[in-house]
Amino acid sequence: MSIGEEKAITDPSPPNKGEPKKAATLVTAHVSNDIYPHLYPGLLPIILMPQLGFSIAAAGLISTVIALTTQLMQPVMGLWADRLGGRAFVVGGLLVGSIIVPITLGWAPTYFLLLLGLLLGGIGNAAFHPHAAALMSEMTRKYKGSGMSLFMLGGNFGRLLAPLLASFALYFGGRHGLLVLAIPGLIMAVVMFFSMNPPPTPKHREGKIFTVDFFKSIKQRGGLVLLSIVGLRFMTVMSVVTLVPIMWAQAGIEYGIYNLLLTVVFAAGMIGNLLGGTLSDFMGRKPIIIASAILSALALILFINSSSVIGGFVLIALLGASLYSSDPVIMLFSHHIFPENKGMASGITVGLGGMVGSLGVTLTGFISDIYSPAIGLYVAAGAMIMVIPFVYKLIK
Repeated sequence: MSIGEEKAITDPSPPNKGEPKKAATLVTAHVSNDIYPHLYPGLLPIILMPQLGFSIAAAGLISTVIALTTQLMQPVMGLWADRLGGRAFVVGGLLVGSIIVPITLGWAPTYFLLLLGLLLGGIGNAAFHPHAAALMSEMTRKYKGSGMSLFMLGGNFGRLLAPLLASFALYFGGRHGLLVLAIPGLIMAVVMFFSMNPPPTPKHREGKIFTVDFFKSIKQRGGLVLLSIVGLRFMTVMSVVTLVPIMWAQAGIEYGIYNLLLTVVFAAGMIGNLLGGTLSDFMGRKPIIIASAILSALALILFINSSSVIGGFVLIALLGASLYSSDPVIMLFSHHIFPENKGMASGITVGLGGMVGSLGVTLTGFISDIYSPAIGLYVAAGAMIMVIPFVYKLIK
């Protein structure tokens, strides 16, 4: 029996009667938390780029910076949450993201301040995720794939709502009207403060964690392989979210239509989350990741070459479902690799993997500036095919 298998034995104690209610609250909080990092893409072509005067490459840099903060900070946040109990990170993360991001999008007068504000808001997002994902894994016990799917479903629903809420606030209040979008996060921060009462028990550890042996164990347990998969996948996701609105705007398509396109991506992603996690409980995890990679690359290539708006919506829906179907499975792989610190495991996987992928968004943005957004998206499709060889190296 491996180290991971020894630690990952299911807790035989019966579930707490309040856990389903707390799990539902946690999913709802995830909805709110994931609204804020996804408000800006649809605003890029219509307001942010024209008013602040920056290029596609600079737009790609925004995605990179946001990803670096929302992702890179997660291992550290996950470790702190494991040690301190997590409530301050879940509640505080919601507060920071919901306050800073709407203010930044609504009022930032320069590109630098826009970048800085979104960076700070991303730190709040990073604080929420690791401990929340670990709590969900503990609550769902036997059906972890299904439970993680529901948790990811909440995040995707938040992403789905983001462009709709941005459009609504923009239509009724102009750019400054985006400030009203702080309300959902503020409400859920209060709800989670009382829901996490008593606060989760801290997980104390003796000695240092980030030692030479620790980093050797990451490689031995398959962590580097998993990080490669997450990085390539995240590069594709962020390239799609950033470049697709710009490509359609350049084609003369109206704001409301291409912003709705992002909503379709995330709506389909919700279905993909649910199907991917649930099917992994019966079919295994590796087949889900491979199928996700193949279908995502194919759907993206077909979308780039689509000549009709309706066809584009159909293909982008297939792309969203395919891309996000592997999310819960990848998270469970991370928990298997480090079962003794699931918050840190979530942070390492999503954080460091996302950091690698975020650098790829700068690349696709730069390529788009030189050639076209379509060429940048072709590169992103190629990244998904590169996922497949790594899947075979994953430790079960």
